[in-house]
Amino acid sequence: MPASYTTLEAKIDPKTNPLFQRLFGEAGFSLLNEANLEEFLGIPGLKMAVFAEDPNAKRVTMDIVVIAPELKKAFAGALSETRFADLSEARALAARWGLRRFPAVALFRENVFLGAVEALQPWETYCRQLGEIAQRTEAPARTIAITPVSTSSCGD
Repeated sequence: MPASYTTLEAKIDPKTNPLFQRLFGEAGFSLLNEANLEEFLGIPGLKMAVFAEDPNAKRVTMDIVVIAPELKKAFAGALSETRFADLSEARALAARWGLRRFPAVALFRENVFLGAVEALQPWETYCRQLGEIAQRTEAPARTIAITPVSTSSCGD
């Protein structure tokens, strides 16, 4: 009779996980939430905010937890502030700037959203795109997709 094995995966607790502890400790990231959003936007200079989802639902969150400190280092001291959005508020916060795909790494200058790199990307893509975004002086033009309403669904 073959043995039956069950794989148990431990839940990731951002409060105790070593990678999150490194992010908020050694890497110097602060938490971004609704309560401190205006304070964050009021800080002078170029700032980075990282948006991600519950790592138990989206394992890619653990990738950005590792990548974010490296991105901060790549800016070689040019960032005045780095924040990681509270996982329970990240979607609502990111929606303000039209960010839909997580993880997202956004740059701000003062209270101006300069742009973001959405979804997990290769290192070279982060470096190139964030470098381009950091050079902006104003918010990118936002587009809204509008789909026409089908006339056949209007009860014809």
